[in-house]
Amino acid sequence: MTQVEKKPPFPFEKIAVAIAFSPRIEAILSESKRLQDIFKAKMIFIHVGEKNLQQEQYLKHLMHRFGLDHPDNLVLWEEGDPVDTILETCRKHDVDLVVAGALEKESLVKYFLGSVARTLCRKAKCSILMLREPDLKSKPVTKIVVEGSDHLKTMHTIETAIYIAKNANAKDVDIVQESDVSKMALVRSENLTDTEAKEHKGKIIKEENERLQDILKCTDCGTLKVNIERIDGKPGYVITNYAREQKADLLMLNSPDTKLNLLDRVFPNDIEFALADLPCDLLIVHSRVEE
Repeated sequence: MTQVEKKPPFPFEKIAVAIAFSPRIEAILSESKRLQDIFKAKMIFIHVGEKNLQQEQYLKHLMHRFGLDHPDNLVLWEEGDPVDTILETCRKHDVDLVVAGALEKESLVKYFLGSVARTLCRKAKCSILMLREPDLKSKPVTKIVVEGSDHLKTMHTIETAIYIAKNANAKDVDIVQESDVSKMALVRSENLTDTEAKEHKGKIIKEENERLQDILKCTDCGTLKVNIERIDGKPGYVITNYAREQKADLLMLNSPDTKLNLLDRVFPNDIEFALADLPCDLLIVHSRVEE
């Protein structure tokens, strides 16, 4: 990674929503209206599949019902591979955020083959929001859990979390700092006394805390309550469980550095842990860092 592109991951000025004519379409559109109201965004609805008069009329009815039939909003009917088509449409329209429904758990076969929503998470070049349980009723975002790893992208992910929290009137943002397994293993492997190893570990923790504090100093948090939590354990697994235990409304993670493959699903990283068993809505922040 050499530099950050000029365009930041937020504000969410253009939001694309992947829609299918499933039993959850009404809930997806209801959630879309909530997102539009929160971020004052232009909405682009993408359906990949054959277009027919019955579906067209039904979608028009639903768009009117949920107050989404604004002239600035677009409804696009596309054909082709679902993932490639959605991603190309997002690129063409310079989308900031793409929204898709998700399954809380998938069968082993689907997990390894990958669903449309999961494949989008691995390939999207903009931020992507996975809705765990889309609902017709408005669900306020009160608690956000965000990744605090030692990575260039983390600054953008935390800044995006603050942006969302302030716009959605959230109460709490928890920045979770997971143990850096490689650093801690290095401490244990070095020829150090117990006292020296403890001091070295303390130095690492202090540096990581200072890094997060520096990010927060440069971010306008206003009156928002921001907590920094340090938890020992396996990265990815720890933050996912923490979000579940804290009953978070939104979990936010950095986008992957590279395309994930089969080995990533056999030996999961942060995103794969969350995708395997969603604790809540999941937002993968694409910080537009060159890789």
